[in-house]
Amino acid sequence: MTPDELERLLGDPYDPLNPYGFAAAVARDEQDAFPEELCTKLRQGGFHLNYLPREWGGRFESFDRSMLLVRTAARRDLNVMPGTMFGITAATCLALHGSPEQRKRAAEILTEGGAIGFALSEARHGSDLLANTARLEPTAEGWELTGEKWLVGLGHRCEAAYVVAKTGERGPAAYSAVFVDLTTGTGLDRGPLVPAAGMRGIDFADLAFDRFPVPREALVGREGEALESVMKAQQVVRVMSMAGSLGIADTALRQTLDFAADRRVGRTTVLRSPYPRRELAIASAALLAADATALAASRGIHVVPEAISVWGCAAKHAVAESTDELLRRCGGVLASRAVLRDGLFQKLQRDAAVVRVVDTSPLANLRSFASQLQQTLSFRGAGLNQSAAPPRGATSPHAPAAEQHIRAIFDLSQPLPPYAPDRLDLNARGYDPVTTALPLTAPEALTRLTAAADHPTAELVTQLVTAVGSLPADLANADRDTGLIDIAERFTWLHAAACCLHLWWANEHNPFFTKGWLRATLAHLLARATGTDLRRAGDAQLPALDITTDLHDHDQLFSALPVHLA
Repeated sequence: MTPDELERLLGDPYDPLNPYGFAAAVARDEQDAFPEELCTKLRQGGFHLNYLPREWGGRFESFDRSMLLVRTAARRDLNVMPGTMFGITAATCLALHGSPEQRKRAAEILTEGGAIGFALSEARHGSDLLANTARLEPTAEGWELTGEKWLVGLGHRCEAAYVVAKTGERGPAAYSAVFVDLTTGTGLDRGPLVPAAGMRGIDFADLAFDRFPVPREALVGREGEALESVMKAQQVVRVMSMAGSLGIADTALRQTLDFAADRRVGRTTVLRSPYPRRELAIASAALLAADATALAASRGIHVVPEAISVWGCAAKHAVAESTDELLRRCGGVLASRAVLRDGLFQKLQRDAAVVRVVDTSPLANLRSFASQLQQTLSFRGAGLNQSAAPPRGATSPHAPAAEQHIRAIFDLSQPLPPYAPDRLDLNARGYDPVTTALPLTAPEALTRLTAAADHPTAELVTQLVTAVGSLPADLANADRDTGLIDIAERFTWLHAAACCLHLWWANEHNPFFTKGWLRATLAHLLARATGTDLRRAGDAQLPALDITTDLHDHDQLFSALPVHLA
């Protein structure tokens, strides 16, 4: 299934009678109803198979393809993601260290449209996983599980769960995982539904275990290695969760452009009025920048999965926060229409707030790679006067050089290597391919821009290089309380800006990546990185609005990868 085929399958989302359209999504939201009909239709088309490996009976090919499919569906209703894909975390953990029998059982459940819960967090401890108290006690037959797990997605529907609990006393190695059947046995209370502000109708539930019997063969991998697998799996989830943010952003901007083009103010339209036009330009630049950042990450995980512990966190933050910015700007243009309880925009705002925290909170996300910043920022290649270096392991005669990495990731005409989950790592060992590659791409970009007399965009490229080069010194002078987090956040915006530069550099003959596109995205992201009011860079972002209005007029997804909409 291609995104174009998916669009045709689901029909015109503006049709009020279409059960797969916007009106139906708003009606379900008001009723707290699960998207049964929509998810059934998607499963019939095999949509739920696009994150499962082929050896499991799935249809996964690449993350960029799967992300495009998911955001195309999620633009209609974000709830298609939890409704069909909440098994991705458990499935990734089992793919990393599950037994053949466990993988086979998980594949049976998920390919048939069932659900597998992921039970990690506990209400009293949140993201402080080392404080969790649920425990596995050994018995003659295996284990007994006691404790309560918080906000398990599809908690009432899942027939099995990947549960993390203590088998030791302290530290990361004190936690083990079991893959348990929840349809049999005693000692399980699924509790009442826990309503969330967004993703209404999706059943979140607290799973309470009281001496729940767990057979010995349910242990996943070895004792004490659960948290390592969980941390690696969440890298994958961060990449895929960006599709939800992009789907929301697409619909929000599309709805606002419709309103702005139709509503007249005096002798002109809202779209042509200076202030709302600038606001929509900022929103458009935010979406184009988020699209580029997510696209780069979805390709990077194939080429350099070892680096995703930093890359995925940076991309997730930039995309989620850009969506939040877009919603704020669009809400200002829509005014009263943005606050109607039964309106689509209110649902988009609520759903975006959930996506922002669904795999981890923004603060926990920044913390997860902040500790790697010292290594990453001191790694040679941060400035134009240094050459880029390959990652650890690149001494192998088969390991690609840094330039080949960047070509493979950012040249969209190049095929991706197969995804290798066994190469995911908890630490990037100081290698961020995106900022490391600036010495390779920036000089050529400056030459091309100067030759075209595009001095404003060339100046933005120079600002980017300077800003990245100053990060090590900023880190050295930062206070240890909030300074590290602040620099981690700044790094995310500069990382995203570098992604945009590399895409423009590597796709010189792709008509989507114009100099106007580069100028708008760089201006937006550099303003975010420096904390500058985005309106001060308003003129530089205006080309982004020209791009999004043209895509909208031609019924195209707001994406560098073309998708024709129904």
